[in-house]
Amino acid sequence: MRHPPRHHPALPPRLGLDSLNCASLTPESLCNQTSFTNNLRWSPTSGPTCDPNVVGYKLYYARYQGDSLGVLASVPSATTSFAHASLTTVAGCYYVTAVSGRGLESRPSNTVCNQACPQFALPNVFTPNGDGKNDVFEALQCPAFVEQVELIVYNRWGAKVYQSVGGSLSWDGRSSEGAELPSGLYYYQVSVRFGVLERNAPPQVYKGWVQILRETVSQR
Repeated sequence: MRHPPRHHPALPPRLGLDSLNCASLTPESLCNQTSFTNNLRWSPTSGPTCDPNVVGYKLYYARYQGDSLGVLASVPSATTSFAHASLTTVAGCYYVTAVSGRGLESRPSNTVCNQACPQFALPNVFTPNGDGKNDVFEALQCPAFVEQVELIVYNRWGAKVYQSVGGSLSWDGRSSEGAELPSGLYYYQVSVRFGVLERNAPPQVYKGWVQILRETVSQR
């Protein structure tokens, strides 16, 4: 007695991801870049007990490591790469499956994850005098993958004079009430949340001092 052939799914592909090399990045590497792309490539595999008739692939994605991955895209079998574009951070995890002509989906491929390379540095002086140069206290050069910044400023006697929370850092040297603060030394605490793989990653905290210099703009 003959048994009907079993419908075996295809073998899972092998997936690769172009990752950032954080150690090789300079502060200027990501200047003026607010949108990122993760480039994925995979190789089909085959075996004697698996369906060789692959008609397409499904790509899965999760923004945070440890989360369940959901379908990101479906592509035909002739396609073995995908550019996940318009991202605010490169952090995320992926796997791909093969879909056979019978509609059976393979097991997931290997999971690949990309990690962001946080960049953030602060100056020690700014001159809020209205000349359009160095008028605000902000991050130096090119901060990268910043999602939220909380700034708290104290005067030399330890009294809190300013606090703000937002997507970036830009303090014009005024108090929380809008009054111009005098020239002098101020102490800050900046808590920065970066777009990294971990969902509940604690913010990185930067503490230091900054000097306000209110030089008079020369009149000619």
